[in-house]
Amino acid sequence: MTSQLWKSTGLSVLAILIFLAGIIVGDFLLVLLGIFLIVLLAAVEWMTSRTLTFIGVDHSVAHRVIEIGETVMAEMVVENRMPWPITHVSWENSLPQAVSVKGPGRVVLNAPTHRQILSGHLHVGANERVRVQYQLTGNARGRWMVGPAALWFGDIFGFTRLYRDMPEQMYLTVWPKRYPMEKKFVTRTLLEGSLKGHPWDYPEPYKVKGIRPYVVGDPVRQIHPYASARTGSLMVKELETVQDRHIEVVLHPLTNQEHWMGIDVVLLEGVISLAASVVEAAMIEGVDVGLTMSGSLPGYPYGYSHRPSHSPESLAEYLTALSWVQPSGSIRQLIVQRMSDLMRRLTPSSVVVLVIARWEDAIEPILAQLRHRGIRVMIMTNGDLGDAAKVAYPDLLTWREGKVLHA
Repeated sequence: MTSQLWKSTGLSVLAILIFLAGIIVGDFLLVLLGIFLIVLLAAVEWMTSRTLTFIGVDHSVAHRVIEIGETVMAEMVVENRMPWPITHVSWENSLPQAVSVKGPGRVVLNAPTHRQILSGHLHVGANERVRVQYQLTGNARGRWMVGPAALWFGDIFGFTRLYRDMPEQMYLTVWPKRYPMEKKFVTRTLLEGSLKGHPWDYPEPYKVKGIRPYVVGDPVRQIHPYASARTGSLMVKELETVQDRHIEVVLHPLTNQEHWMGIDVVLLEGVISLAASVVEAAMIEGVDVGLTMSGSLPGYPYGYSHRPSHSPESLAEYLTALSWVQPSGSIRQLIVQRMSDLMRRLTPSSVVVLVIARWEDAIEPILAQLRHRGIRVMIMTNGDLGDAAKVAYPDLLTWREGKVLHA
């Protein structure tokens, strides 16, 4: 939107008075001066109307999704499509404080709104396009609004002052930090007779399909000692392979006993990063992963739920959703609703990974139903869930100082 902020009306009045005074006193020079000023002001008015139409402003960011610590180029383009220059151009852009900015201009913090203003001056000549380029570095997970930006400029005579804003708002998404997980922290297939498994693999030593002679290349740990001693030759256990398992990651980003007590930012960012790490590690291994969250995010005010998938597009969507999620006042009701919906798509091959920072009593009945159906439930936390949770849930993993600790 372009508008006229200021116009020299006093000069228009003066020109008319000079013209009338010249006629009254019969001074030809005063008449010519008055006519000259009137024509000049008419030309300025025409140029101003053209400027309001033919000044172009654009604002863009090279990439709308970045990692924490990643830098992206942004620019504001001012295009003058007229055969005369525009002068005294001032510009500013509103940016979030969660994003570091480096480039031309001056940065002023606006503390009450957690925003910062980048401003400067430039000159745009006739039929010229000027680019103001700067760098943005993501410092924190989130969905950050870039803009709005605005211009102030005048005509070549300085008789008027114009304003142009760009109400179009852009959003820069900064993905959450991911922790390095152990290699093959989760696998897509599981040998049911295996004595050694991954964190959420059932070690089922009694589920053996059969016994057969040893073949070079068979794992040593599958050798059947009693059958080998009885036959006098090496015999191995033939194990069933369970495939097509899928993981359902459930994130409950509650950090205090009551929501009105505020948000523990460190605990919140840690639990979200932990969920993102599990999702990414599993999907890299080709495991189908579903994601359910009790927090609210744009487009999903009542929580988020996505069916299991391992495609790169789904991973990008999950990381974006984890970037946007924030605890809401109804977070306790939402976790119950979303987990109740999740129950409908779970099968005995499902593994539910509950990622929480604080224990939630409201979901205990749902977890009891899952255990009754034989569905494995893993709990991962970066907080302290208390002794009761540790006793009730032996599959409890705690994230501390860059590694997973078993309860």
